[in-house]
Amino acid sequence: MFRNRRRHRQVGDNGTLTPELKRHLGEHAGETYLPYRMQDRYTRERKPILLKTIVLENDRLVAVFLPEYGGRLYSLKDKRTNRDMLYTNPVFQPANLAIRNAWFSGGMEWNIGQLGHTFTTASPVYAAKLRGEDGNEFLRIYEYERCKNIFWHVDFHLPPGADKLSIYVRIVNDNDVSVPMYWWTNIAAPETPASRVFSSTSSVIYIDHEAKGFGAGELPELQSVPGADASYPMQIPFSSEYFYLTPEDCQSPWEAVVYEDGALLYERSTSLLRYRKMFCWGNHAGGRRWRDFLSKPGEGNYIEIQGGLTPTQLHGIEMPAATEWEFTQLIGMSEADPEQAYDEQWENARRYIEDRVEQQLSADMVYDIHEKLRAYARIQPAEQLHAGSGWGALERLRRQKLERRTVPDGFAFADGSLETAQLPWLSLLQGGRLPDCDPDSIPVSWMVQEEWMSMLADSLKREEGQSWNAYLHYGVMLYEHGQEEEALKAWERSLALQPSGWAYRNIAVLMRERGDNAMALSYMERAYGMENGFPDRAFAEEYVDLLIRSEQYEKAWSVYEALPASFKQSDRLRIIVGKAALALHIEDFLADLFETEFAVIREGEATIVELWYQYNAEKLAKERNAAVTDELIREAAAQFPPPAHIDFRIVGG
Repeated sequence: MFRNRRRHRQVGDNGTLTPELKRHLGEHAGETYLPYRMQDRYTRERKPILLKTIVLENDRLVAVFLPEYGGRLYSLKDKRTNRDMLYTNPVFQPANLAIRNAWFSGGMEWNIGQLGHTFTTASPVYAAKLRGEDGNEFLRIYEYERCKNIFWHVDFHLPPGADKLSIYVRIVNDNDVSVPMYWWTNIAAPETPASRVFSSTSSVIYIDHEAKGFGAGELPELQSVPGADASYPMQIPFSSEYFYLTPEDCQSPWEAVVYEDGALLYERSTSLLRYRKMFCWGNHAGGRRWRDFLSKPGEGNYIEIQGGLTPTQLHGIEMPAATEWEFTQLIGMSEADPEQAYDEQWENARRYIEDRVEQQLSADMVYDIHEKLRAYARIQPAEQLHAGSGWGALERLRRQKLERRTVPDGFAFADGSLETAQLPWLSLLQGGRLPDCDPDSIPVSWMVQEEWMSMLADSLKREEGQSWNAYLHYGVMLYEHGQEEEALKAWERSLALQPSGWAYRNIAVLMRERGDNAMALSYMERAYGMENGFPDRAFAEEYVDLLIRSEQYEKAWSVYEALPASFKQSDRLRIIVGKAALALHIEDFLADLFETEFAVIREGEATIVELWYQYNAEKLAKERNAAVTDELIREAAAQFPPPAHIDFRIVGG
């Protein structure tokens, strides 16, 4: 998937944001995916699976991590009370909520580099066991992040007697240029009818769905939820979030959730991680559906408390060249007096919770722990518990060959981690050319970093380096960097050397982005006309979508019907072609469509719901021998609420 052609995003507001709060809003917020692949091959079929876990434990707490899935902290349990401090999902169910699509709820995750649930949230990362000078073992998860060409690691410490998990984060940009940066730690906390959220301030930026953007306000009452106390997530009638505007002089930001039984979950950090956020699904039908969809019915209730670098997740920030950023977070659970925690006077309750957090974990304690942990940051990982990708090893080899330097201290990427995905680029690095491959096969990987783009450009200057595959990949690099005309020429050169569905499809995407659907269709049809048909069902999804956009419903349906059975079972393809089925009155398909529980529905997606309203409006029109109008569609929406299993709207319902 190519990046959004608009690198920055226009973000609306309701007129309450100050000029200061608007600074950097929307910067670098355009969607970016490459060089990573999308992860959309999952279903709703449930069966027992075995997950690899790493357990960090002392006499008080036990923390369980998932190294195969981003190093997610799956659960954190207090052994004395046998209480789960985090929301621990009883199932592993991916859903379409991350940058690369697949994401699952629960636990605690680490999002770096780009807006959204991070590139590696559903991918393996490195995990290693290390030992500090105090003799205590600790866990490090780490990776090389390919999109920004940076390194990151997270260290977890749980020494004997500790009743809080200590988390030390280090981000390394050792490039000679600054890079757009992003970090938000997401903590899934159990949601109860009266769970209440607090932080160091009442000033927030909140989501205003009517304004399609943000507003600024003061808790507990926000303009977006009149009459409700927004510190209680279950009083909010729709999916919502707000960001606490932590004052600059706050030495140690914090956030906490209090429960009816007096339990108090809290987290606190050093000042670099300045801002906090609350997210909830809301108390409406769509929100309840999302909770159940991500878990088991009735067992998916959670909210998120988060910590980040910027006022909101849509604010951009640059990480300077040759810079390291580091911070420490601690998470624990204590008790609070419910009478004071649930004081109707918001500021009284907030100050009480602030005092409780300070008693459990003072700012001085946070910094004492931080100084101790940062002393271990450059210890080399010796005992590897799990291997991540081979890209870190490839980057180490590139640096050693071309720049006479290596990766930063504290990271270890062995040659043995190199796999099939890295081999073409290893060949380019060592042999000076990108090897050819079968044009009917799926390329094993993509690369868009400028360092590799320069290397591939140099290889294309030599006759032996010129191949259809090299020009295909060079075009991808050019297009991702905004050089559209040069990318088009590279793909045309690739086609001249060897026709491939890949180059035809990429040109189709370029034409579609230019608004030329006719030319886009022409190129997709050439891809479809290749001898072996589409090499992957994603091509079919894009082709049928183009036909639907052009209102070529009969052709769209005929293409769908001719596809292999494995392609036709694609959730996305069935949703796309549903509009053609409606136009052609294919009742059996529509009936089955509306009974299906789809795996790949996106947060807030209303495509299937709108199709449902249109379908019922046409039934009303037929009964009345009338035309379908906007008014009739509104009537159908009121008269025929969508079945719960297809209603994933985040507002209303």
